[in-house]
Amino acid sequence: MKQALITFFTCCSFIGYSQSRVAIEPSKEYVQHLNAAKSHKLELIDGDKKLNKYINQGKLVRIKQRGYGWRVGDLTHSHSYLIPKGRDILTNIARDFVKNTGQNFFVVTSMTRTLHDQNRLRGINKNASSNDSSHNFGAAFDISYVRFNHKIRPDSKLEKELEQILKTYVKTGKIYYVKESKIRCFHIIIRNY
Repeated sequence: MKQALITFFTCCSFIGYSQSRVAIEPSKEYVQHLNAAKSHKLELIDGDKKLNKYINQGKLVRIKQRGYGWRVGDLTHSHSYLIPKGRDILTNIARDFVKNTGQNFFVVTSMTRTLHDQNRLRGINKNASSNDSSHNFGAAFDISYVRFNHKIRPDSKLEKELEQILKTYVKTGKIYYVKESKIRCFHIIIRNY
């Protein structure tokens, strides 16, 4: 019985619940992305104490507000930190974006979240996972595909160029990404390549 309860609670950590308390099985893609985020060996960032611990240890690095090819938007539900490999991937994607499109930049709309941040976000964004998120491990960031060069409007040319760059990074095993339609962003997960 004790082993059955342990198994049940272990399985429940990967299962979200809707408001009616019906178990929702996570997709294979979701599990794959979460496992990629966990592969960087950071424990779940449950609160500010652990966030600050990882920052002080250099396991999370600050992402500047402005970089070559990117800007960071107002982060109301996340913190401007990523694992070092995440910073490198963001920098490289932005460099490739400028190389392919000229002097354009995209906007990063989310980075590392604590569990508290994730719960607050769920209150306003139904797309936010009720399970652990790859953002909770410092290994994910979101790039808007409707915010380029200080303008909030669709730009199909820049969107396609950005997505083509992301597809190249997927092929080389550096990232996974999901194109989220409700909040119009590319959700990018850093792989441990």
